Amino acid sequence: MRGALHAQRQPHPPRRSRRERRIEHTQQLQVRTTRRRRQVATRGGVILGFLAAMVVYPVMGTIAPYANAAEAIPGVVKGEAPTTATAILGAGPQFASSDLPLPTVDDSSAAILTANDVPVVSNLLPDCDPDFDPNMVNGQLRSDQLCQLWVSGEYMRPDAAMALAALNEQFKTEFGTDICIASSYRSLSQQYSTKATRGYLAATPGTSMHGLGLAVDFCRTHASGVYYAWLSRNAGTYGFWNPDWAKTTKYEPWHWEYMTYDAY
Repeated sequence: MRGALHAQRQPHPPRRSRRERRIEHTQQLQVRTTRRRRQVATRGGVILGFLAAMVVYPVMGTIAPYANAAEAIPGVVKGEAPTTATAILGAGPQFASSDLPLPTVDDSSAAILTANDVPVVSNLLPDCDPDFDPNMVNGQLRSDQLCQLWVSGEYMRPDAAMALAALNEQFKTEFGTDICIASSYRSLSQQYSTKATRGYLAATPGTSMHGLGLAVDFCRTHASGVYYAWLSRNAGTYGFWNPDWAKTTKYEPWHWEYMTYDAY
């Protein structure tokens, strides 16, 4: 039995010295290092090839055909150094001269188009003086603080009157007739009379925009349908509006007011 066990035992390999183990380990490190360097070199070559294909070649191919393109830029003379701006942008665009006439003001429409532009004169209301005393008492405007409209007996403050005249001129062009006016400036006594007949629909006497010459009521025939739609689109250009309250709490599509800073 002991002989059999002895026969099965394998001889131990001879033990290596420390120097031999160190040499073997160094060789293994050199092999691994060489492999890594090859991998890095391979990857670097791929990346460089990619960059050359995507960047260098297109740039060089674009620049080369235009190597002398600066000579074709307007303002650049061969042999002379152009400015940076000229080399990049050229000599600038050349504009052809225009012989179009300057715009002129239509004498028939020489009136204000907005509420805050003071007109010099209005041929639509030649007797209306645009220079007026702005110190007014509601319902007690003097004759020199009012201008008569195209309807006899109807007046508004000069700036509002001239703006309304300009609006009316466009209205006539569209519909072939003047805007029908039912009411404009109201004296204090007229405000009391209106309050007595119309009740809550009328403003408290002394506070009405009519009393400042800044409100106008159109005839109901011109305060609906296509007329009202046209006024809604165009009256604002001339400084007039149908107030929000006239569309909600009190339905008065015929009531229009001239917008001015000293009244709002």
